[in-house]
Amino acid sequence: MNELHLSIAGIPLRVQSATPMPDGFVGEKLAPFVAAGLTAPAQTGEVTITWRDADPRSLELGDLVFAPGSVWRMHSSPTGPDGGHVAVISYADEGRLTEHAAVLETDPSWTAVTLTELGKPAPWSSMLNLGAGELIVRTRIILEGGLVFHASAIDDSGCGVMMVGHAGAGKSTQASIWSAQPNVVALSDDRVAVRLVGGRATAFGTPWGGTAGIARNHSVPLKAILVLEQAPSNELARLSAEDAVPLLLARCFLPYWNPAMLGAAMDAMINILQAVPTYQFRCLPNDSVVPVVRSLM
Repeated sequence: MNELHLSIAGIPLRVQSATPMPDGFVGEKLAPFVAAGLTAPAQTGEVTITWRDADPRSLELGDLVFAPGSVWRMHSSPTGPDGGHVAVISYADEGRLTEHAAVLETDPSWTAVTLTELGKPAPWSSMLNLGAGELIVRTRIILEGGLVFHASAIDDSGCGVMMVGHAGAGKSTQASIWSAQPNVVALSDDRVAVRLVGGRATAFGTPWGGTAGIARNHSVPLKAILVLEQAPSNELARLSAEDAVPLLLARCFLPYWNPAMLGAAMDAMINILQAVPTYQFRCLPNDSVVPVVRSLM
């Protein structure tokens, strides 16, 4: 058995295949998240991903249960309602099951996943580097008490700040501004994972960056969450948990196809907000934001 080991947001992923994985299987996005070999037995919370080089059109799908847009679709398992789910990811064909698709067959806990796709010669890389890997991580992390946010995040000398906002609110701009500051590490400008580790909220970079291309394998204790809004001056206002919940739910990735898991996501959100203060940050797109944010620390 051929194996590859990854660690994303503190979640160990064991990728295994009965055949050698093609050259280029791991692309630039995943390469920083390759981990040292794991030892048996499996680690707590480990996800085992069995990779198959095969035509995904040979697979059976259950009923369509969620179609969020033009990239992927979620189906029920053809074996029944308690058999997990089947996700079809296809950037070229709007989530339809074609030869270009990658298909994820999962158990209910997303710890046993089969990924089927047709391997190609380099510079091809597996869909695990893109939507398939992201879907696995952002779903499994919910059952580990965490969430993945549409956000940027920075580590300012050991203090983590996550910045969320709708498209155009300035997440990538703020990440780039902070990247230029000494003793600052930008984790991501588009996908940030947050989970409680030892009772402390921790932010993790993920492989899936945004327009600024920031995607680092780095983590930091999270000290503040900022809801961004462009404005003619910098102004911070503390948000109550009641006000913060709808703003943040609109900016994280939720499992709408599974009511029980959706409830677990809500619990994770509440626990994160109990651990981390949230602020509305009306801000300028320049480095005048730095002292304002640091005043929170």
